[in-house]
Amino acid sequence: MRLSRRERAVLKAIAEGARTWGQVRRIVEERLGETIPKSSLTRIINKLESLSIIKDYEFLDNVYRDAAQRL
Repeated sequence: MRLSRRERAVLKAIAEGARTWGQVRRIVEERLGETIPKSSLTRIINKLESLSIIKDYEFLDNVYRDAAQRL
């Protein structure tokens, strides 16, 4: 599975402790140096949840969390 730059940034933000939509957005925007449209961020989070990688800003498997920390 190939993830976009934004998707990787979202996973890393959650791995670093972001627990709300706003925290994720702030961290991702700082890291990428660009504004992320609200709809795009929501779509990314929904995609990651549908792939069973995250749920409620928590990783469902520690392997994913460990991998995301290394991104």
